[in-house]
Amino acid sequence: MSGGDGLKTRLRAASDDVLIIAHRGVWEPLPENSIPAIAAASIFDIVEIDVQLTADKGLVVHHDETFTRMVGDGRALCETTVAEITAMILRGADGGDQAPLTDHNIPDLAAALRAAPDTIFDLDAKNAEETRAVAEAAAALGAADHAAVKVDVASLDDLAALLALQQDTGLMVAAKIDLVDEASLDLIDAARDADVALTEVWFDDLEVLSQATHRAGPGMRLSTYTLDPVHCCGLNDETARRDPAAVWGVLIDAGIGAIMTDEPAALRAYLAAR
Repeated sequence: MSGGDGLKTRLRAASDDVLIIAHRGVWEPLPENSIPAIAAASIFDIVEIDVQLTADKGLVVHHDETFTRMVGDGRALCETTVAEITAMILRGADGGDQAPLTDHNIPDLAAALRAAPDTIFDLDAKNAEETRAVAEAAAALGAADHAAVKVDVASLDDLAALLALQQDTGLMVAAKIDLVDEASLDLIDAARDADVALTEVWFDDLEVLSQATHRAGPGMRLSTYTLDPVHCCGLNDETARRDPAAVWGVLIDAGIGAIMTDEPAALRAYLAAR
C-alpha cells in the first residue's frame, strides 16, 4: 500500500466512532507539545502536534515562531539548530511568564513519534512551505501507518497538489476546507471522490456543516475543533465544560467524525455517557 492507504483503512474502520484529537497532547501541568504530554495522549485516538523546520533543516515540535512563551527565549526557531532547541527547558502547560520551568525539553519529530507509537498523529506543519519536508521525514521515520499531514484546499488545483504530495511521500495527506459557500461543498465532493479519508473543516453555519458531512459520506471523516482560542459558531471547550451536549453533541448530531479539543478526557466521558 502507498499514499497512506494503511492509515486510511484504519480511519474508515472506525467510521461509527467519533474520534478524539488531543490538541498538542494532554497538557497542563505538562508542557504542550512535550514528550510526556504526547505520551499521555496515547489513550486517545489522535494526537495533534506542531512541527517546524530548524536552521539546520531538522524538525522539532513547537508551535510558535520564537521560544518566548514556552521557554523565555526570544530567538527565532528558523534561525536556531536542532541541538540548541532540544536542549531548551519548557515551561509548564501553555507557558507564559508565570509558568514554572519543568524537567522537559522541546522534542524533535522522531522523539515525538516514538512517544506514542500506536497513536495516530496529526502533524500540523506550522509553515505551509515546510509541509513536504514534514511528510517526507515522517515517512522516513516509518510513521506512514499512523501519521498524516494536512494542507489547505480551496480549489481543485490545491486538491491535485494534495494528491501529488501523498503519492510522492507515501504519507496520508488530509484536507483543510473552509465551508464558506456552495463551491466549498463541491470541494467536499471532489475530496471524497479523490479518496481523501480525513478533512478538517471550518464553518460559519451548522446547516452547511450538515450538508458537508452528508456529502462526505462514510468514506471521508470530517473533523473540527472546539479550542477556546479557535472554534466555529461559538462551540468551544469553555462552554463544553459546562454543557458538553451543547457543543460536542451539536457537532456529533451534525455528522462530525473527529473533534480536536484541549479537554480530551471530558470529551471521552461525554461520548461514553451519550
